Amino acid sequence: MNILIIANNSDCGIQKPCMEKVASESELKRVTEGHHETAASLGTWRQAQESNMSVRALKAGSFPLIHHISGWLCALGYTLTPPGDSPCARVGHSCSYLPPVGDAKRGKVFIVGGADPNRSFSDVYTMDLGTHRWNLATSEGLLPRYEHASFVPSCAPHTIWVFGGADQSGNRNCLQILNPATRTWTMPEVTSCPPSPRTLHTSSAAIGNQLYVFGGGERGAQPVQDVKLHVFDANSLTWSQPETLGKPPSPRHGHVMVAAGTKLFIHGGLAGDKFYDDLHCIDIRDMKWQELSPTGAPPTGCAAHSAVAVGKHLYIFGGMTPTGALDTMYQYHIEKQHWTLLKFDNFLPPGRLDHSMCVIPWPVRCMSEKEDSNSATLNYDTEEGDSTDQGVTQGGDSHEESQTDTLLCFVFGGMNTEGEVYSDCIVTVVD
Repeated sequence: MNILIIANNSDCGIQKPCMEKVASESELKRVTEGHHETAASLGTWRQAQESNMSVRALKAGSFPLIHHISGWLCALGYTLTPPGDSPCARVGHSCSYLPPVGDAKRGKVFIVGGADPNRSFSDVYTMDLGTHRWNLATSEGLLPRYEHASFVPSCAPHTIWVFGGADQSGNRNCLQILNPATRTWTMPEVTSCPPSPRTLHTSSAAIGNQLYVFGGGERGAQPVQDVKLHVFDANSLTWSQPETLGKPPSPRHGHVMVAAGTKLFIHGGLAGDKFYDDLHCIDIRDMKWQELSPTGAPPTGCAAHSAVAVGKHLYIFGGMTPTGALDTMYQYHIEKQHWTLLKFDNFLPPGRLDHSMCVIPWPVRCMSEKEDSNSATLNYDTEEGDSTDQGVTQGGDSHEESQTDTLLCFVFGGMNTEGEVYSDCIVTVVD
């Protein structure tokens, strides 16, 4: 597998607003020594253009070589900034994908809120996957917050709902809804009692119209002591706490909670100075908690990592341990209950925590040729029709061309345990 850094504009020397350092300088040096090249050593956009790279044999879980995509480079060992008004370095933001609307060919990634050491953000930025540009969607209406939950309900698939989080004055437990078409926020009239105020980043999941919340942060490194499963229904605008069977996970925050089909999975988290490495599951059809005992190479105990579900797999990336920030990515096979530590062919991005991750579709043009039946290129046509290479073989070789979508994990921002906050984008192919 390969990870590609699409952008890297980090601001150095600042501290995370809501989590203490957890490692000494010597420990961090031991963890990170020799792992990463600096952005300056990875080349430039002009150098990549001159190198005339192309993609060959693109497979799920791999990016061997990638040519420039209009003005947005995706190349092995290169880094750049997509054009436009990009978000500054931040932590605790949410990252959501919305499908295209109207005449748009591609959807958008939405970066909502977050914080740096000096402030909490109320802005929303979009990455247009058709034009490959950042845009400031709105800077008003959202109550400033970081480490909140976000979801897209099936009853309103072109809106983003956020819950909870915090700003410098304390934790929140309110809901707000973003309408991207009007670039406005509204606050729904919820008719039942919500969960107590808490930070929730990466600790919530959605199935259909329902947002599921478990645990969360109360103050400092301490979680809320509430182990109920809270369910918000976007259609009825009500909260409920269904009765559950089995033993729920212990109180924690900074865990990941992700939905796959009718199942919710919880991994890791933190309570005081204890890092969890356990994996729990609850099926909403029978509401019974189970602590799983997977085989394979499980992730170490960590917190503030990210997770997504794709088909039969869960993917988790990054996080914080007692010895520093992680740069690892794990795959969990849901049916086989098996963990795999993914190995990458190229350089790894800097280890990070409190980042955000979502899954985006990306068109791939596949060509069947006499000489190479497994060739593929990314379709990088923009909505303006800008294209410098259609991926067609020059010469007499006959081939047929088809297009399909591959899925990418898209990661933005986060920080390390030394206080460096990132504004980079990272992508990797998943199946």
